[in-house]
Amino acid sequence: MKALVALILLVQLPIHKAVPAAPPAPLGCDDPESEAAAEVAVSYINGHSQHGYKFALNRIENIRVLPQGLNNDIIFLELDLLETTCPILSPTPLANCTVRSFTEHAVEGDCDVKLQRVDGMLSVLASKCHSHADSSEDVLQLCPDCPLLASLNNTEVLTTVTAALNDHNSKTADAYLRLLEIGRAKIQYHPAHVVSVEFAVAATNCSAEVAKVNVEACQLLPEDQSVSRGGKAPYCDVLTLVQELYEDESTRVVYHHYMLFKI
Repeated sequence: MKALVALILLVQLPIHKAVPAAPPAPLGCDDPESEAAAEVAVSYINGHSQHGYKFALNRIENIRVLPQGLNNDIIFLELDLLETTCPILSPTPLANCTVRSFTEHAVEGDCDVKLQRVDGMLSVLASKCHSHADSSEDVLQLCPDCPLLASLNNTEVLTTVTAALNDHNSKTADAYLRLLEIGRAKIQYHPAHVVSVEFAVAATNCSAEVAKVNVEACQLLPEDQSVSRGGKAPYCDVLTLVQELYEDESTRVVYHHYMLFKI
């Protein structure tokens, strides 16, 4: 009888099951953790680009977090970025770079970034970006006389860069400068014909005078000698050249007015 009572009591004992922990609340695009991840992502994108201009964060479009274990998450970000006026190789901190205005026919970037967060430390695993210029029609609607972006291999653009470098090298006693890349170009047709080009140059081991004799012998200086303000590659200050073309109706002569700026 005692055995029967014990069996009944045993059967009636409640069964306690472990209750699974509630999943963490999803991150919002404006949460501090999301913004911290986006900051790491933008730094990675700028640090791994070798051409063009630095990008700044405009907004976080979407964020997904996939837990992988204790203090281990995979984070997927969709970012909307805006072009700044700082060349990618410029040592200027991103915080000090100005976002390019819409009327300058700015470029935007759409990026997908995959990060891992382990014990609070973030690292980028992969990124993919697509950049595109703002609509020409929208720019002209807001600013009818504003110049628009031109192809970097446009004949006028290439002619302008060549003319600018030849003009500079013919007037200097310093090192001969060689073109590294054309970063940006715009052409305006009204009220004046204006070609505006931004391009990177680097010093060579030749003087401008020696280059006149044998320019093929001129080689880029080592990185620590050719960089004018520091950077990750042979890179001088970006030069902006504005070439204004005025045609005299009586002589059909085109006059060139060059203005060189250092950024």
